[in-house]
Amino acid sequence: MKNLKYIILSLAICLASCEDIPDPQKDPGAITKPSADLMLTGILLNTYDSPWSTDQRHNQYMTQNEAYYEGQPYSWTSGSYDGFYTTLRNVNQMEIEAEKMGELGAPYKTMAKFFKAYFYSRATEMFGDIPMTEAMKGVSDQNFKPKYDSQKDVYIQVLKWLDEANAELPALIEKRVTVPSDFIYNGDLSKWQKLVNSFRLRTLISLSNRADDTPELNVKQQFATIVANPAKYPLILTNADNFQIVYNTFNTYPLWPSNGVVVKNDKRNTLGATYVDIAKATQDPRLMVVALPAEALVKNTDVFARYGGGKTGDLQSTLLDQSSKGLLSMINFDFWETSAAGVPAIQLGAPEVNFAIAEGINRGWATGSAATYYQKGIEESMKFYSIGAAAVAGFIAANPYPATAAQGLNKILEQKYMSFFENSGKQAFYDYRRTGVPTFDIGQANANNNQIPVRWAYPTSEYTTNEVNVKAAIQAQYSGADTQNGEMWLVK
Repeated sequence: MKNLKYIILSLAICLASCEDIPDPQKDPGAITKPSADLMLTGILLNTYDSPWSTDQRHNQYMTQNEAYYEGQPYSWTSGSYDGFYTTLRNVNQMEIEAEKMGELGAPYKTMAKFFKAYFYSRATEMFGDIPMTEAMKGVSDQNFKPKYDSQKDVYIQVLKWLDEANAELPALIEKRVTVPSDFIYNGDLSKWQKLVNSFRLRTLISLSNRADDTPELNVKQQFATIVANPAKYPLILTNADNFQIVYNTFNTYPLWPSNGVVVKNDKRNTLGATYVDIAKATQDPRLMVVALPAEALVKNTDVFARYGGGKTGDLQSTLLDQSSKGLLSMINFDFWETSAAGVPAIQLGAPEVNFAIAEGINRGWATGSAATYYQKGIEESMKFYSIGAAAVAGFIAANPYPATAAQGLNKILEQKYMSFFENSGKQAFYDYRRTGVPTFDIGQANANNNQIPVRWAYPTSEYTTNEVNVKAAIQAQYSGADTQNGEMWLVK
């Protein structure tokens, strides 16, 4: 009874003095009318992959030997659409808001074309066929069960968006238009134009298995046109233009400890043999920057013999035993954690673009010197690690571009793999899936029937929200079997 009196008294006070709120379910601090520049910031936050993630174990750069954590079993099954379609809805809304801005909205509409190409391509390379043409019609058309577009059609549209974005950017650049909310390139649209064309080259190279049997894509012709006309199609050819995330004291580097105390000994996470063995065979100076000599090997007179990598296929117990005996190399924290800012995380950089051009020339898609771009790719990668010019020249002299096309292609792909270390998300894995270079290790730890998976199964939520369409897509591509081993059109 006493409590009831307090409740009645409180209600009386509130009725007398509380401000009337028309809709108590609305958050007065919520942003109900987002601007295009605010939405751009949110989109940019979803464009990058962090280093030191499970992706880097799947790329075979690192191994995890602590049984509490998952190792390297390649046992994934389904993936998620969340990071793609949530962001694409924001891109769609950014376009709507930009349309209301008149001429001021032009750069946001152009950048939206890049982001659509970026996120749809990221989704299709994970799963295969995906919803695209009807994907954003949920609100406008009340279509919450979008059909799936073929992977070929997705890539045709992706390349079209990138071509249109490149065509629109020069006029905006000439007018000195900027986008103030851009924390990647600080509003410099000339750098965005280089990214647009560089991403287009990445996309074209990813289609190498389809270059000869899909004339609708014009893979070789598009590639040759871009390489032959740098004025119209500027590219990221030096590290100054890298598409990368720069960390700071607020957005700290992923390895940076919350208490700021750097621990320089982590035997749980050791380097993978796929990466280390190539570095040792080629006597790559990058190895001595990114990693520490293995404790039990440190007295070897050959400096490269001081490093050891764990085989991805080995059981975690085996890797733990090797690590405990000091046979595996750990991370060089003095390089990766000089401060809370660490080092930038490249998403698409100059090494990759130079190697992509080298590969295209090697395949006969464009004219030029594959050897020159091969060397340039190595140089830009080593500059990222602050390797001295003499050491770079010595490495290139010891690892020249081979005389035969087949050996040359293998060398390009090998060095591209080395340059991807802890950068660019899943790209090293995708290149392996496409080319088989380098050879990935498979052993007892593999939980996928001694196979490296080639895709992710569709999100389980699709079976409850869009069952008819997802099953039709699975039947069309994979004879009804939605597994991580089904070969998508892209890499058949």
